Amino acid sequence: MRIYPVLLGCPKNRVDAEKLLACLVKLNAEVVLDPQKADILFVNTCAFIREAVEESLDVIFELAEGKLPHQRLVVGGCLVTRYREALLPELPEVDQFLGIEAYRNPQAIFSPERYLPHLEGPETTERLLTENPFYAYLKISDGCRHVCSFCTIPRIRGSLRSVPEETVLKEAQKLLARGVQEFILVGQDVSAYGLERGEYALPGLLRKLASEVAPAWVRLLYLYPQGVREELLETMATFSNICPYFDIPMQHASPEILKRMRRPFEPEKILALLQRIRELFPQAGIRTSVIVGFPGETERDFELLLEFLKEARFDHLGAFIFSPEEGTPAAKMPGQISEAAKEARFQEVMSLQQEISRENLKARLGQKTEVLVEGVDEEGRLVGRTPFQAPEIDGVTFLEGEAIVGEIVSACLIRADVYDLHARVEPR
Repeated sequence: MRIYPVLLGCPKNRVDAEKLLACLVKLNAEVVLDPQKADILFVNTCAFIREAVEESLDVIFELAEGKLPHQRLVVGGCLVTRYREALLPELPEVDQFLGIEAYRNPQAIFSPERYLPHLEGPETTERLLTENPFYAYLKISDGCRHVCSFCTIPRIRGSLRSVPEETVLKEAQKLLARGVQEFILVGQDVSAYGLERGEYALPGLLRKLASEVAPAWVRLLYLYPQGVREELLETMATFSNICPYFDIPMQHASPEILKRMRRPFEPEKILALLQRIRELFPQAGIRTSVIVGFPGETERDFELLLEFLKEARFDHLGAFIFSPEEGTPAAKMPGQISEAAKEARFQEVMSLQQEISRENLKARLGQKTEVLVEGVDEEGRLVGRTPFQAPEIDGVTFLEGEAIVGEIVSACLIRADVYDLHARVEPR
């Protein structure tokens, strides 16, 4: 059985798909890169926001249009879980629907059943990496315990469920043996790891993981502000291979909008946290994400956001235009903002962040840092990332000098662009 996969969505979604593919290979399936050579066309979908739903549907229709008589089109992931039975009559082109975490019962993809949304079975530590072979995401939890008014995740992924520590460590060891140089911990809220059983367990997991995979890097994504406790900071400061990288999604800085979002943050406390981080980690990379155009966002609310960003001076920032997602409280809130106003505010935020990013990167020039060498670009330049640059979402570092792809080298930062850096490899 030959399978042609299309993987969409976030790193958590990709981990699910990579585990499924690994399990299918163990069942003697073959992954192919040409849809014409496949027996099964598999789409792992995303449905977090409207644009992701549209992208997923576009891919499904494109594959369905070219489907050969002997081929089966299988759709899995968040789109299936979010819309459930509604997809059956709407997508007759699809032969089978699988929900999230389909790897828990990989044989289901060979089943004649058309709709298998809730698959049960054991966790697996097998992975078929589909991106750069030198880094891998480790999903340490799924689901979410928060009730943000704009978010579809709890309805799609359910409540918080932490992956057992021994499973995370076993998966990391297997990936380490395959040459992975960076482990990126992901979840809907990584800082909530273990809280469903009443334990703040992230520091303990970090200590074991950093010890077992050293000198490979360990990075954290998606930290809820309240979850960045002193114990976590002290743990990160203890291990040199834990990247001083802090991804702390704020979403806004206006108290009124935060209240509407059901995000219980106080901007003043966030600024104090950022100061503490920078005291402990002078070379820290700090990232956040914000939403513009949330219902009821006045000009004053938006000004408060801009003022906060100017003071916080995040190294990396992802800005998103509010999308009224079906089934969320925010979709029905009064005070919906026009698309033109949302777009104008988005552009203003990104323009401000470009200035901040350029200035922050210039301030790093002359510093020495480690760089994970990931490959060579089309111009023949070595390309890598520093500990304060996460893959896919941040800038990169271009290297001058000699280095081996896949290794971590010491380099001196010599030039800065808006989001990217240039560095010279240090003599060994």
